[in-house]
Amino acid sequence: MGRPRITTRGGFARAYTDKKTRAWLDMASTIIRANHRAEPFDGAVGVRACFVHKRPKRLLRKRDPDTRLYRPHRCDIDNTLKALLDSLQGTKDNPLVFYDDAQVCYVECYDLFAARDESPHVEVEVFPLIEYNGKAAVT
Repeated sequence: MGRPRITTRGGFARAYTDKKTRAWLDMASTIIRANHRAEPFDGAVGVRACFVHKRPKRLLRKRDPDTRLYRPHRCDIDNTLKALLDSLQGTKDNPLVFYDDAQVCYVECYDLFAARDESPHVEVEVFPLIEYNGKAAVT
């Protein structure tokens, strides 16, 4: 998720999202809209997300493992997660998976390099959180 950009017009400040971030949000929302047919969640929800990035050439040597590897590099996982939550939310007039990202009370997130035979993608699961005897529980 890119940082908001700010310009001034007529002496007034205006904030906007940069083109690259806007394009990713639009693409993700389109894919989510095509694959999510249920009504948006009403209450507290949990999100499990796995971001699988392209494997760099330096990890394509024969001695490197063929499986997924942790990705301790930029872009930060919190920025990536923020972009995903924004695309899951949709717009105020047309919510997708939930109405507001403030409904997200539980997050499990991984940032990985792809396995050798795998392409970059995002795996996401959104599920309702339940209360059991007055205590929060993860399903």
